Amino acid sequence: MSDLCRIAGAIGLAAAACLSPTAGRTSDWTIVSVNGTAATGQPQITLGADGTIAGNTGCNSFTGSARFENAMLVVEAPLAVTRMACSGDGLARQEAAILQLLEGETAFTHDPFTGASTLSRSEDQMALAELAASVFDIDFVTVDGLSGPLNIRQAPGTDAPLVTRVLPGTLLRNQGCEVGDTYDWCNITFLDASGTTGWAATEYLRPAPAAVRAQQGLFDNIGTLECRGSVEGEVALCDYGVARDGDHSAVLVIYDPDGGERVVHFAEGELAYAETAEGTASDAQDSELSGDLLVVTLGQQTYEVPQTVIVGNGE
Repeated sequence: MSDLCRIAGAIGLAAAACLSPTAGRTSDWTIVSVNGTAATGQPQITLGADGTIAGNTGCNSFTGSARFENAMLVVEAPLAVTRMACSGDGLARQEAAILQLLEGETAFTHDPFTGASTLSRSEDQMALAELAASVFDIDFVTVDGLSGPLNIRQAPGTDAPLVTRVLPGTLLRNQGCEVGDTYDWCNITFLDASGTTGWAATEYLRPAPAAVRAQQGLFDNIGTLECRGSVEGEVALCDYGVARDGDHSAVLVIYDPDGGERVVHFAEGELAYAETAEGTASDAQDSELSGDLLVVTLGQQTYEVPQTVIVGNGE
């Protein structure tokens, strides 16, 4: 994990390099809006693990080569673009803006708590939402992919009575989903004291990221691990809770015996960055693999974290 990733994480953002094709993953995004206007025609961008970029503007398709460098998306040469005539001035303007942003260097930012990403240069900006895995078997979801509140209905269907509306970014418990004619639907429950239940269209639900679940104390596993207040200090037991994402990424919350909390972020099974519960970055962060243990040092404190805590059993 690069220093750029650690620094970006410490301020609550994931740098482009931390999510880039060079990190060994293919990323698929839908373009949500262009210069503040909702996108039409379902434009998308795919950044391949092999350094390719492809997608469509909502009208024409494009392909090319791209890389991430210093929190910038760098398109290495002019894109190859199909030349179908776009219907309407709005779609033509959208295509022109997208292709202009995909020329040369464009700033890339990502919010790990909402999953939202942005490409921007000067006054031009393109909002992206990463295409997520199916939420059918996911216990906790967040509302995403729309600019206003999401309708929660009494039954699966757009003609069902309205229960309430919920803002983007809200964390919900998923009680189960079913396939519909126009939309698929999930039966969701609010996590607040109201316990409100209803049905939401899956198109606007995403698997809740580990950072969001950990912040709410919704862990995949809890337990204890060995910890020391200093290198020569006595061994103690610290309680922990862990929320996992895919690709061996996780957020580990450690509760020190003195009542303090450490929030430790891992990416691809390695320490990414750590902070206190108040969001202050921890000093002198380091980790070392010792057998099946990941020995994490945060300032004067040392924590022995079994690898299975981060990646889960059998992974």
